[in-house]
Amino acid sequence: MRHGKFYGSTVMGERGQIVIPAEAREEIGIEPGEKLVVLGNKRRGVVILFKSDVMTRFADMMFRKARFFEEMFSSTVEDSEQDKTKE
Repeated sequence: MRHGKFYGSTVMGERGQIVIPAEAREEIGIEPGEKLVVLGNKRRGVVILFKSDVMTRFADMMFRKARFFEEMFSSTVEDSEQDKTKE
């Protein structure tokens, strides 16, 4: 696989629980009781699990990028307004 690894397969129990293969838990660092985020695509029948801290770091990065672009835009607008008053 190009961007991932096949860790095996699992079966969902009667109560909706699945077991994540030990190799996947060890390599990815999933500990008992750790919170996971579940995403899915009904049409494609896909379920994806993420460690919640991965999603938190991603959200933090996106907010930092948004602030950067907001500051850059504000600076550009201010410069444009100053240029208009000089004319």
